[in-house]
Amino acid sequence: MKASIAVVFLSVPALFAAAPQSAVVVVPVADVWSRPLAVGEKPTDDLRETQVLIAEKVLIHESSGSWARIEAVEQPEFTHHNRWEGYPGWISANSLGYQGRGIPPGISVGPVDVMKSATKMIGAPYLWGGLSKSGIDCSGLAHLAYRKHEFRIPRDAHEQWMTARRIKRAELKPADLIFSAKADNPKKITHVALYAGKGMIIEAPQEGMAVRKISFKEKYGKPLEEVESEDRVGDRVLYFGSFLHGGPPTTSEGMTLK
Repeated sequence: MKASIAVVFLSVPALFAAAPQSAVVVVPVADVWSRPLAVGEKPTDDLRETQVLIAEKVLIHESSGSWARIEAVEQPEFTHHNRWEGYPGWISANSLGYQGRGIPPGISVGPVDVMKSATKMIGAPYLWGGLSKSGIDCSGLAHLAYRKHEFRIPRDAHEQWMTARRIKRAELKPADLIFSAKADNPKKITHVALYAGKGMIIEAPQEGMAVRKISFKEKYGKPLEEVESEDRVGDRVLYFGSFLHGGPPTTSEGMTLK
């Protein structure tokens, strides 16, 4: 009998199982969609949920043809099913292999580490649901900047806001997050940027633009020193949050994953 190897490609029949099956991503980057795509269908951004990266751990819940419905357990998410879970969606089964090794333990991370990772993404094009240098969105940038150092924060901006420790402007330090919501729906976060220090931020702004480093004033039209968390600035309401400074974030108590 041949010896087993750490990772083997999955055949479609192997995806049928009563219990979720652990797997690992075996391609550099793969899109995760809200549903399986039809043969020849041209995907659109509104169908892209997120992306998964090589060696990322996932759980396979079911399959449909050559597609697998997964849970990206390294990307915490709440909104889809009103509970903490890994980011759900559909992915090509050819992107997955069996999980044959453990996930490395967490290591200490500081703001310099996070900001170095974020800075390396400057110039990457904006892509809704993107999570790589080839394309990334605002929350993906924050998530990946931390994740590069084995520090897990939620995948999406609203959940990042839910779990970060709320802080005042005077407490802002590099690697903290600046969240914004539309003024007519102030409790639904729609954008996040990383604070880079000295009144600067790094963000993935919107479709057609690239990750950039700009001043808070240039972004919001008002100097940072004149803004407090929960203030309305133009048509936005802003909040400040931290995962690294001033005690443990909400994540340590509020998030339970498989």
